[in-house]
Amino acid sequence: MRPPTEVEVLIVGAGPGGSMTALRLAEAGREVLLVEKRPEIGNPVRCAEALETEVLHRVIGELDPSWIASPVYGARGLAPDGREVRYIADEPVGMVLNRRLFDRGLAARAAAAGAAVLTRVRAFAPRREGNGWRVCLRYDGESVELRCRLLLAADGVEGGLSRALGLVKPWPKAELHSCAQARVVGLEPEEKPLIDFHLGSEAAPGGYGWRFPTGGDRANVGLCVHPPEVGRGAARELLARLLERRFPEARAVELAAGSIPALKRPRRIVDDGLLVVGDAAGHSEPLSGGGIANALQGAELAARIAAEALESGDLSRRGLEAYEREWSAGVGRSLRRYAKLRRFYLSLGDRDFNDALRLLDEQLERWRAGKKGTVLSLLTAVMKGSPRLLLKARHLL
Repeated sequence: MRPPTEVEVLIVGAGPGGSMTALRLAEAGREVLLVEKRPEIGNPVRCAEALETEVLHRVIGELDPSWIASPVYGARGLAPDGREVRYIADEPVGMVLNRRLFDRGLAARAAAAGAAVLTRVRAFAPRREGNGWRVCLRYDGESVELRCRLLLAADGVEGGLSRALGLVKPWPKAELHSCAQARVVGLEPEEKPLIDFHLGSEAAPGGYGWRFPTGGDRANVGLCVHPPEVGRGAARELLARLLERRFPEARAVELAAGSIPALKRPRRIVDDGLLVVGDAAGHSEPLSGGGIANALQGAELAARIAAEALESGDLSRRGLEAYEREWSAGVGRSLRRYAKLRRFYLSLGDRDFNDALRLLDEQLERWRAGKKGTVLSLLTAVMKGSPRLLLKARHLL
């Protein structure tokens, strides 16, 4: 299908942020074109796919059962000294998505609501013209120039569109997670699937390793590391070591690698006739690198502000800046706290992780004995149990 030469809203990138924005704007009666550079939406998957269920249900509503690869009943932490700490709930506390089906499902819902969705389309050379934008679209070896009133950049961590506009600069190495992941088979299935976290300098310097179940004997096994602490390509080497030492029975069937933003402070995400959403805006959570829930919440907000601006006719930066302001006061506020926590996390050594998991295990024993409190009280007790951890966390208090 040939792209049009004019549309009200152009959204670049059909990840969760782009597709969710397209869905909500189409539901609001706006004319939307959603383009994706890859041949297939949701492929390749560069995501560990685990998240809590609350945001997903609140933002999306009813979920297609095919989107859920596995429920999650709790977590298991593995310390550098070999200590294993686990917590298992009676009911699922989260899920691991099938991102291929999830991303395609969101894009399909956007199309059903009235948005036009095109793949194999690259957007480049955006320029402001009058009260709108002109963007070049390349598809099947041809190019077309498209005019739109509102441009939405949801093109991921590469952020080619927003970089071309001068809105964002390349990510500093210290504000990135370097990640590698393998999809594996051959693991022992669990009756109540748990997610694993592997901590310490041997497993993942400045980060953590994970195993997220995806059903039966399958799982995502991966890690993220702090780039200044490792050399180029180290994430892949560390992943190979993690698989060999911790999951010798696993057989890898697919490998992926990439980077995730871990910003210290918010970026500019609004300009005249322009909004930036998801990883392109640096909306991933700085400590864990999780980005799906934030992308969905950012998309909801961006779509609402955009629909109001389109209705009023004021697509200036001033007319759209409520998106930046409300994001900063809401989810953005929590991300700033997580950025502080990341700085604390990067200060920890193997001895700290060993102490923290030992103290956590002691507190969880109290939970299991019926003296259950809040997560905050649990973490507070852990901190109080280690003066060294408390001293390192002083800048967070």
